[in-house]
Amino acid sequence: MAREAASEKPHRGRRPVFSDDELRHAAQFAYARRVRTRRGAQDLVYRKFAIAAVELFRESHPQEGAPLDWLLRPMPRYSLLSELGRVAEPHSGQKGSLEWRALNVRRLIEVALEVARDKPTTKVGVAMIRDRRRRFRAETAA
Repeated sequence: MAREAASEKPHRGRRPVFSDDELRHAAQFAYARRVRTRRGAQDLVYRKFAIAAVELFRESHPQEGAPLDWLLRPMPRYSLLSELGRVAEPHSGQKGSLEWRALNVRRLIEVALEVARDKPTTKVGVAMIRDRRRRFRAETAA
């Protein structure tokens, strides 16, 4: 009986950013390892988004985008790419498709260029990216 009452409580924690369909779709293309958790699937969506944004920027701006090679070669820097994807704040729209704002993608590229220029360790790079995200949010809120 206690179980029924507990199940009627509203959900706690963060609201989902991506639809279940988007997470399942991303998990089908997990190239590094099997995705077992919602958080792992979200990381994968953010990483794929960052890779797509970086590659498109490199393609359209070969000279300016050349330093971004460091993020992708010889092996993709998975943790940094996942954090960079969070900068753009992609999310699932009402119809389940991925949505984003151009301003946030520009911010992603700006931060990616900074990280690629400095070539930090993963720990320092993740801290840099998170600090920039906090500053972007403060600017937006002000």
